[in-house]
Amino acid sequence: MDQLWKIYYQEMPEFIKALIQTPSMQRLKDVGMNCGVEYTNFAFFQNIIPYSRYEHSIGVSLIVYHFTHDKKQTVAGLLHDIATPIFAHTIDFYHQDHLKQESTEFDTKKIIEQDQLLVSLLKEYDLTIEEVCNYHLYSLCDNDSPQLSADRLEYTLGNMYSYGFCTLKEIQNIFNDLKGNDLQNEIIFKHEEIAHFFTKKMLQCSHVYVMDEDRYAMEYLSYLIKKGIEKNVVCERDFYLKEKEFIDMLKKDQEIKKLWKNYQKLNKVEHGKNTDYFCVKVFVKKRYIDAYVENKGRISTINQHINKEIQQFLQLDFNYFMYGKSE
Repeated sequence: MDQLWKIYYQEMPEFIKALIQTPSMQRLKDVGMNCGVEYTNFAFFQNIIPYSRYEHSIGVSLIVYHFTHDKKQTVAGLLHDIATPIFAHTIDFYHQDHLKQESTEFDTKKIIEQDQLLVSLLKEYDLTIEEVCNYHLYSLCDNDSPQLSADRLEYTLGNMYSYGFCTLKEIQNIFNDLKGNDLQNEIIFKHEEIAHFFTKKMLQCSHVYVMDEDRYAMEYLSYLIKKGIEKNVVCERDFYLKEKEFIDMLKKDQEIKKLWKNYQKLNKVEHGKNTDYFCVKVFVKKRYIDAYVENKGRISTINQHINKEIQQFLQLDFNYFMYGKSE
């Protein structure tokens, strides 16, 4: 995934190189962007390019630096996922935060403060913890959906590449067409045809984020983690271990070891109630972007075909039971 970094910014600035060596940033190498679903046997997730929160965080920082050359905003972008626990948004499911998926951001300041090397480097760069612990302060880093921010852009481009929906050349063409708007609070497109292409590919990713396999796996894994907590096999402090260490801890309990093996074998999701399986309804956040085209407006207002596709996505109904199987 580091091929994308050179698209965002040709040469990584030295201060980013130093900051990513800190223990808190290095931990993110082990936290995947697909929230643990990659441990299942679902065909789609077996054939993707691995993509970590570490790679995503660096990408966000380079995008912010590309558009602002502002160290404060860049570091806030770099550190925005530093409190992401194992299995990422699956822990939001654990906290019953399916629809907002923000619970994993609450400890950002605490994680920064506990990393002595990181705190030392921030002082060296004349940055305070308060200036970089909340990337929501900087609209180009993160703005309200469905606007385009550095965070939303990076995970969209990253997943387009990881899922095989876009080539590096196509991603380069998309990125070359972007600019900050006059207020520097949103990333916008210069040309409608590129925004149209981006939106089509973005919607492909959006459908992956809410597909039955993804939602079911995250709910199943959340249930498995709750079992581990209830049986005192793990505790919430362990959410900041490496994923493999956490999994080994879970597997010390024979019941949970069996559940984990079943999780790894999952390769099919069926609709309907079935008491022989872990059977659930799962409502989830619908992530999408309605890109702005310079001097024209939102892509949904200038392209009715795209608007129809966006509305179809937003109207997806998850009010049904499903259960997972291995065949």
